[in-house]
Amino acid sequence: MPDRLPATMRQWVLARRPDGLAVVEDFGLVTVGVPEIDDGQALLRTLYLGVAPVMLRYMTNETSFEKPLEIGDVMIGRGVGRVVASRNPAFRVGEIYQAKLGWREYAVIDDSPYFMAYRMRHTDLALSHGVSSLAMSGFTALVGMREICAAGPGDRVLVSGAAGGVGSQAGFIARALGADPVVGVAGGPDKCRLLTERLGYGAAIDYKNDDVPARLDELFPDGIDVFFDNVGGELLDEVMGRIRRRARIAVCGRISEYLLPVEEYHRHRNLWRIGLLDAKIEGFFIYDFVAGFDEFEDRLAEWIRDGRIEPLEDILEGLEQMPAALISLYEGTNAGVRMVRIDPDAERRPAP
Repeated sequence: MPDRLPATMRQWVLARRPDGLAVVEDFGLVTVGVPEIDDGQALLRTLYLGVAPVMLRYMTNETSFEKPLEIGDVMIGRGVGRVVASRNPAFRVGEIYQAKLGWREYAVIDDSPYFMAYRMRHTDLALSHGVSSLAMSGFTALVGMREICAAGPGDRVLVSGAAGGVGSQAGFIARALGADPVVGVAGGPDKCRLLTERLGYGAAIDYKNDDVPARLDELFPDGIDVFFDNVGGELLDEVMGRIRRRARIAVCGRISEYLLPVEEYHRHRNLWRIGLLDAKIEGFFIYDFVAGFDEFEDRLAEWIRDGRIEPLEDILEGLEQMPAALISLYEGTNAGVRMVRIDPDAERRPAP
């Protein structure tokens, strides 16, 4: 028997365009009626919502892959939800999906490509993994490390932003693929300890306190084969100055420059070494790999079960925390995949 639905729900809308870094006043929390569904639609109760740095660009309509966000529109974002009502045979009541749900307690979706709804099949694991390892951040780490970088035995691997949502999984994946050493870059001694004590990295570089070039030379005396980059800027340049022949660089993000005007982006002096050493630098977009999502989920679930991946999830409680969860990403306070638990009973399983 499905849960009885409330008459109203809360949702966050865009109240104004941010000027630089978003602030709480850029968002509005409103109460609306729980929507009815039409033929072909399903209603999901939101369990978890994720946040990612790209959401700031959604707010200013700076992406080409997301629909424009107007003032008053519900904030865009992916999450995990449980089907509570359905008029579409593709969605069965009780099933768990990860999809574009938006920042709200209930969401209406359908099976059109926009919502990118994928049923979670490994629901014996924590449902929060539908925002982390069994979702876009985990898939991104796997694609970048395995498909783009082809990391494997004998490879010397470096990951920047190694304590973040993607980086906290990239080290585990590199080790599962046989790479060694696997080194992470993060900011501050606490995060660096987290890398080596919790996230599977063999060594860590503290970009806030270490002499980064000297540490790169110390840890990679023979050069770098694989660089999974979430940061961009000066660090990418330093790495290109130390790559080995046929090195591979996956450009996943460049959070160090997201808030800078284009004219202040770093100008790379070592880019010429890519051609000299038959190396590769490649950006990628996770939604170009949708055909592999089922295999990605299966592989990552296997590695979670056998202990080769230990997801690190930074979970805040309650829909009201959504703006703070996003804003603090740019302040570097998170470790692991940042998400918000919307339903306090999110992990409840139906009685047998």
